[in-house]
Amino acid sequence: MSTTLLHLFRDRDTDVYAFSTDPTGANIPLQTASTQWVFRETLSTLAFPEPWDIDDFQEVLDQLNAEGFYIFRGEFIQPLGPQAWPQVRNH
Repeated sequence: MSTTLLHLFRDRDTDVYAFSTDPTGANIPLQTASTQWVFRETLSTLAFPEPWDIDDFQEVLDQLNAEGFYIFRGEFIQPLGPQAWPQVRNH
């Protein structure tokens, strides 16, 4: 299985998030006139922590492949520890 890098952004003033295939987030449409996408982190699909499995995110990956972004509303809880989201290193 090949890895996919998901770049996570958050609208500065709301609980709207977006994954993007573009590390700058320039391809994510604005949700309102005041939307400001702020980069949060880059995640690797090969490094998803337990209990997640990449198959749980197939809808997200399909949308990313088709449009280059996936917008959703929600909140992220704090990871359980430093091993919860392994750091992605750019080479």
